[in-house]
Parts: sequence; C-alpha cells; structure tokens
Amino acid sequence: MDVVKSYNSLFEQSKGVFDKMLDKIGPQPLVISHNYLLDFDKMMVAINDRPESAVLNLAVKEYQFALYALCSGQYRYAFGGLRLFFELMLSVVQFSAHEIDFHLWAKDTKDINWNALKNQENGVFSINFIRAFNPGLADSGKQYSAIAETVYRECSEFVHGNAVTHQNLPNDISFDEDAFSAWHKKSSIMRLVIIFAFSSRYLNHIEPQKMLIVEPVIMDVLGHLQPIQNTFSKLHAEL
Repeated sequence: MDVVKSYNSLFEQSKGVFDKMLDKIGPQPLVISHNYLLDFDKMMVAINDRPESAVLNLAVKEYQFALYALCSGQYRYAFGGLRLFFELMLSVVQFSAHEIDFHLWAKDTKDINWNALKNQENGVFSINFIRAFNPGLADSGKQYSAIAETVYRECSEFVHGNAVTHQNLPNDISFDEDAFSAWHKKSSIMRLVIIFAFSSRYLNHIEPQKMLIVEPVIMDVLGHLQPIQNTFSKLHAEL
C-alpha cells in the first residue's frame, strides 16, 4: 500500500468536504463562527495585563483548530475541540479569582475540572462568585449555568463516543449538514455563555478604555440586561 498516496487521498476528501459545504449552504455560517474570534480578541485586550490571559490565548487556538476540523469533515474532533475551548475560556474566569490554581495548572500539578467550573457554591456561575464581582448579574447566573451545562454535555457525547454519535456521523470523510449546523449553533451558545461569565467577572474591574473596547461585544448579546445597560450608561456619562 502506498502510504503517502493514501493520506493524499484523505486530504483531497477533506477539501471535498469544504467545497461541498460552500456549494450547498454558502460561507455565511463559517464566516459568522470565524468572526467570533474578533470578539475573543477584544476580550484578550481587556485582560491582557492579567496572568490568566495566557489561558484565553490557548482557548482561542483550540477554537481555531476545532473550526478547521469542522471544515475538514472531522466532526467528532471538531466537537471535542469546541468542548476544550469552552472549558479553557471558563477557566480563565475561574483562574482570575483563584490565581494559585492557575499557577498550579501552569506547572501541570492541577487539572481543569468541569465540576469545579459549574459548582453551585463557588463556580463561575454561582451567586457567590458573581456577587463578589458584579452583584447586578448574580440573579442571572443560574440561567447561564443551565445553558452551559447543556451545551457542554452535548459536546461531551462526541468526546466519550456515545452510541448516538456513531450513528449520526458519517463513516467516511464527507459533508454532513446536520453536524455542521449543530457545531455552529453550539459555538454561538458558548459565545453567549462566555461573554456573560466574562462580564460577570471583569466588567466592573477593568479600566474605562478597555470597557469601551468590549462594549460592542457585550451589548450584542447581553444588552437586554438592565445591569449591563446601567454599567455602560454610567461609563459614557463619566467620560
């Protein structure tokens, strides 16, 4: 068997997936999900002086790899990468309040733990956590925690190889519109949850100019929340 020829064939099939996607549904879903990177870049600028910003940078790289896997027809790995991205992004928020855990993680002596992230007593969506940094959003934490738990669990099905994922994904490298669309939907949901967690933790604790940078991102998804409206109204009144 010609090994090089075999792998070249796989690469060609992946290119075929990308071409089929463009032909069937066009570039818009890909463009939308790719442009979320611009939001994450603004968030990076807002906290670039903090140690946990290094984790945000790693998370963004995982998002890019996951999106590439999606466009290549590697759906299981696309969902797995999306889950890792989500864990890392929420860990940014968790590490900001527990810097010792960040340094232990950086030294490879502590793992990121989903159960700790969603813990009802002190996780990033808990009333205690949000109240410490942005009390006005504390009552909304439970709602976003439920959303986070659902989308994380759905991505975990692909990581753990649940039977339904074998049944629903192609057996070869080919375009699957349902999987493609599901990934983009989950990406959008994660963006919503991440922006809420980011706002809960940082919005009242970054300088005004950095608040202006992230304002369009936050208002786009959380502008309906009165505490968010009040925060930016006060900011503009003071500038």
